[in-house]
Amino acid sequence: MTHLPMTPLLQDYAKISASLPGVHDSRVATLRAMAAESYRTQGLPHARVEAWRYTRLKDLETLPFSCAAALSDVSEPVEGAGLAGAVLRIVLVNGQYVESLSSQVDIPGLAVGCLREALDAGDDAVIQALDGGGADFAGAPLAALATAYMDDGVVVRVAEGVSVAPLVEVVALATVDVMPHLAFPRFLLLLGAGAEMTLVETFTGPAKGVYAVNAVTDLCMGEGARLNHYVLQAQGAEATHVSLGRCAVPAKAHYEGFVLQLGAKTARHEMRLKMQGVGGEAKLHGAYAVRGEATCDTTTVVDHIAEETITDQVFKGILDDKSHGIYQGRVHVHRNAQRINGNQLHKALLLSRSARVDCKPELEIYADDVKCSHGATVGELDDDQVFYLQARGIDVVTARALLLRAFLGEALDMISVDAVRTAFGAHATGWLDNARGVTS
Repeated sequence: MTHLPMTPLLQDYAKISASLPGVHDSRVATLRAMAAESYRTQGLPHARVEAWRYTRLKDLETLPFSCAAALSDVSEPVEGAGLAGAVLRIVLVNGQYVESLSSQVDIPGLAVGCLREALDAGDDAVIQALDGGGADFAGAPLAALATAYMDDGVVVRVAEGVSVAPLVEVVALATVDVMPHLAFPRFLLLLGAGAEMTLVETFTGPAKGVYAVNAVTDLCMGEGARLNHYVLQAQGAEATHVSLGRCAVPAKAHYEGFVLQLGAKTARHEMRLKMQGVGGEAKLHGAYAVRGEATCDTTTVVDHIAEETITDQVFKGILDDKSHGIYQGRVHVHRNAQRINGNQLHKALLLSRSARVDCKPELEIYADDVKCSHGATVGELDDDQVFYLQARGIDVVTARALLLRAFLGEALDMISVDAVRTAFGAHATGWLDNARGVTS
């Protein structure tokens, strides 16, 4: 096991880097060096960094994390999101691709491979994707750290014009060791022009035990492609989870994203969209539910670069006990991005007077022919609505539970794939069944 000292987490990088894949490829070596230098410059995020002012990575600051070890003897079935129907499952354990736990792929035009092997083989398409979209580390120090230590992961390729019928689920499983460890799951999708698929990312780990996950997902879409991309974060109660997703939406392409966050002691999911092709459309929705003293951060950054692009964002959250929710949504409309439409909305319900929400929607507009809006609300359950249900013979506990399910259900209804909507709904219901604030 490779030891990572306390922050800045790069003290032993010089000797570790020599054993990483692709070390003899100058392109990979240059990318790693850029990433390491970017992390050294930016350091671990802290409150003085505007994008991180509400979220503090306390465990990463104070605990002596080590690199998560690859496990070659994992034989237990891996539970994913609970999807029904035809599912093609890809399994990462501590960031390492485990072929023996993954589904066999026999679909024309669909290929699944190991990132380590692609780097060692000097795969041009993979390296170009990582060096192009993955080399943007501005404001993303943890993505830079993950790239510096990039060891393994999975690469999914869909050929031009291919429609993948089964749901593709990437399960990133973390384990617990004697010493707290840090895993770097890495996922790269190369979706050809006119291709279609539904992708589900599931992040999970033991219910008890301290561990950390720093995940990076790069989605490369071809012109006219359609991607449904859903993320479930269900880490253990003592975990630290940080994930960054990046997607450039080209001309006439359609992206639908949804993230459901229900776990971890400290969690941050950031999604960056670049609307870089005329006629591109993106829906970016999500929901979160937290309890105890957990912190849950949902951050989105949308860049409208091309003309005639459309984005829509709706996020909802429920907070119990002393939990802390954060929503940051920035929409940047570039000067030449005329005739665009960009909307964002965040709503949160507090089940406890000790819970709190920080919300920061932003619009940065440099074009004049645009339609943009943002809105945010934070409040408690409406007593009038509870009373209305009680007046019809429903007890107060059931009434509150029904209203909470309806609140999250409005967000989940934005998932267009039935199997994913049902599975995510079951996870949300499981959280609500244990929400102490329902009875208050």
